[in-house]
Amino acid sequence: MPLHPRTSSPSIDSKIRKSLPRLYAWYRRHHRPLPWRRNPTPYHVTVSEFMAQQTRMAVVIPYYDRWIRRFPNWSSLAQAPRRVVLRQWEGLGYYRRAGFLHELARSVINRYRGRIPSDPETLRTLPGIGDYTAGAIASIAFNVKAPSFDGNVARVLGRLTTGPRRPRDTKHLRNLADRLVPKKEPGIHNQALMELGALVCLPKHPLCPTCPFQRNCPTAGKKIPPSPTRPKPIPVEESILVIRRGSSVWLTRYHPQGRWQGLWLLPTTKKPKSGPKPVHRISYPYTRYKITAGVYHAPKATRLGQGRWFRPPQLKQATLPAPHRKILKLLEMG
Repeated sequence: MPLHPRTSSPSIDSKIRKSLPRLYAWYRRHHRPLPWRRNPTPYHVTVSEFMAQQTRMAVVIPYYDRWIRRFPNWSSLAQAPRRVVLRQWEGLGYYRRAGFLHELARSVINRYRGRIPSDPETLRTLPGIGDYTAGAIASIAFNVKAPSFDGNVARVLGRLTTGPRRPRDTKHLRNLADRLVPKKEPGIHNQALMELGALVCLPKHPLCPTCPFQRNCPTAGKKIPPSPTRPKPIPVEESILVIRRGSSVWLTRYHPQGRWQGLWLLPTTKKPKSGPKPVHRISYPYTRYKITAGVYHAPKATRLGQGRWFRPPQLKQATLPAPHRKILKLLEMG
């Protein structure tokens, strides 16, 4: 019995393999000059992969540059206090990634003498590293033959191996991705597939005439059926309170929904506040929710949860989620 069930006939797999040199040539001409590609050390690759999860590349690049200046290696990151790490991540969202990356740095220093393992199976046991990230680090940073299977790769391979009306099986596509990885330059292979999905094989309007797989793609030039739509975000209303004492502001670590653990927050209540109109309104996404909040000035007596006063210099150093930092800037308070 074969180790992996096939997603397509051997002839289709063979056609894909024959087209791979065109893919690699396309990648070398058209890949984006991302900063970690200039010096793809294990540390640089790992930081970039953690930051790029569910985040647009244009947003990632300035954060990555600042991060590398502040934490240039595993040791500097491992030695930093958690509050400093979170402050450096502020505004990038999904703060658990920063916590995992910090834990990972300490594991690399304490358990592996400052060198992250190259084996994908070992990588998957470390904080914040799943199948995709393990494959990316192993192949790009260590030249280890391992697949790096993300949504872009799944879309490219799905269109190459299925007709426009046939469903795509993620498990089988993952197996195909595994089989296609070459022993020579597996990192280039994985990055080329991901880059093709990001720049050419787009979800709604693929740029088929510029695709190196155009000759062998059964969906080239055809109308692509829409992907399953994401569920609509769940609307949530809340109130955010600004409590002042002179130039100081009261912050807490408590949120009624348990959001943003470990960050400082403006006091928040679940329900809209009755009475005067809010001084501001703010909307923002949070995982599967669409948050709409009124911002109110409130007296000291209404402060919620344990917290403390922050003077202006302290406020600039505190780590707040981006929506709360935006409120303070709107009110010219930090």
